[in-house]
Amino acid sequence: MKLDFFVQMGITGITLGLMYALVAIGLTLIFGIMRVVQYAHGELFMLGAYLLFYWFNIWGLPYWAGLVISPLVIFLVGMALQRGLLRPLLPRGLLPALALTIGLVFIISSGGLLFFGTVSRGIPSVITGGVNILGAWLSWERAVISIFAIVVIWGVFTFLQKTRTGIAMRAVAEDPDTASLQGINTGRIHNIAFGFGSALAALAGCLLGTLVSIVPTMGFPMTVKAFMIVILGGLGSVPGALLGGFILGFIDSFVGTLLSSEIAYIIGFMTIFIILIFKPLGLFSHEW
Repeated sequence: MKLDFFVQMGITGITLGLMYALVAIGLTLIFGIMRVVQYAHGELFMLGAYLLFYWFNIWGLPYWAGLVISPLVIFLVGMALQRGLLRPLLPRGLLPALALTIGLVFIISSGGLLFFGTVSRGIPSVITGGVNILGAWLSWERAVISIFAIVVIWGVFTFLQKTRTGIAMRAVAEDPDTASLQGINTGRIHNIAFGFGSALAALAGCLLGTLVSIVPTMGFPMTVKAFMIVILGGLGSVPGALLGGFILGFIDSFVGTLLSSEIAYIIGFMTIFIILIFKPLGLFSHEW
């Protein structure tokens, strides 16, 4: 294998890892705080990509503003879903909430096929040029997207560690009853967590949508990836979601390029099984 080919796959692995991490961090926040399995998470990822596509391609509005507006809209959508649909079901147990999120997968994806059609879309590059690294090509667009994702992930860690709302989210994740006795409004925290996690998925959709084709069916495969990462990294662990995203990103890049995407899935699941043998709770268990 030539060095430039190896470096190119490494660059792709880093980019994929960051995108996967964004989606998985959003999912692990929802699960860690609410204990709800959000199967429609990938559909919000898809909606975020389409929102930016319409904002920039169809309506001709500024790309960078759309990169903020799209996650913000999905943040509000997520809060509305949590308050209007999930919250009334939670007192009845997790099974009704699980059934609801599965139903949302079919509703949103089917609605996407009807509204957006089956033709794949693409968001034009807003940054041209690039740099040669050991014979491999790194476009400035991919570099900026990766740096932007790193800044957002760092911001999420800082938010959870330093802000009152972030500390309250961690407290609810650790022990909701004790957090409630300390005066934390757990319902409000659940609502913020669901919206925040949804916004991270939408942002990943926006960023990845500038590099790959956008289709209404892109949500479910990303949901599968996100669950793989969350299980690998540890249920409810944000650092685990970040590390798991990179592991799966490199597997998809190297194995998917050298062999096939199907084999990359198999290798990904095998990696999870092997790690869970030695670390049954994942790489990081509930470490925020």
